[in-house]
Amino acid sequence: MFEAVEIDVALGRQPVLRQVSLRLEPGKVTALIGPNGAGKSTLLACLSGALRPRAGRVRIDGDDPATLSAAELGRRRAVLEQTPSASAPFALEELIELGIPRAVPPAATRQIIHRAMAALDLSRFQGRPITALSGGERHRAHMARTLAQLWAGQALGAGRWLLLDEPTASLDLAHQGAVLRAARAVAADGVGVLAVLHDLTLAAAMADRIALMQTGSIVALGPPEEVLAPATLSPVYGVDLAVTEAAGAVAVLPLFNATEGASRCSSP
Repeated sequence: MFEAVEIDVALGRQPVLRQVSLRLEPGKVTALIGPNGAGKSTLLACLSGALRPRAGRVRIDGDDPATLSAAELGRRRAVLEQTPSASAPFALEELIELGIPRAVPPAATRQIIHRAMAALDLSRFQGRPITALSGGERHRAHMARTLAQLWAGQALGAGRWLLLDEPTASLDLAHQGAVLRAARAVAADGVGVLAVLHDLTLAAAMADRIALMQTGSIVALGPPEEVLAPATLSPVYGVDLAVTEAAGAVAVLPLFNATEGASRCSSP
């Protein structure tokens, strides 16, 4: 079990999260959506253990993250930060290996590194310094590091949770698909996944359920077909939206050119 229960967070006197509760489910992908400033990254930081709430509680497998060592917490959950960075010009494999504890045998470490590179279409960059990669390629390299951390945790008998903050930022369509497939694949292995996403169409494709946030609260939670409804989304985002479905895929479209007073409707 991985959950936040009625957590509050404030920056100074400014409330950021208000009585937020969310439970992640093993084997399921939960997408966290909402406009800028809604509190999505703050909630993920509380779940990851990077931020302690002012009130309420967080539990990972029954334990308060604040009571766990960094090593133990790292074995249980892997986290992709919103703006990951590296402080040295690592080679690609060296960056990915940063997520793997030394307790993992060398042969298994090499296998995990190559598996992570393949999952994110990075194998052709083997041996290249990350400073020579494009922004999107570096973001995928950090995603590969996060997957390696998760798989290393599994090799050590843990690795049940994956937290992703904007994992598709700066990625082209093909590599957004690679991230989506990677998230779905680890969920199929029983991992509980939480992904902060701005692309609502991608959220529909990736998630088993969606949590919609507004001004520090979760205002809707449920399967994509329930949450991704114009009547639910439009008041939160402040723009008219249409939701369409074609070839089994859902697309959420902003109606920027809608005439004044246009109805917020869903198209079949």
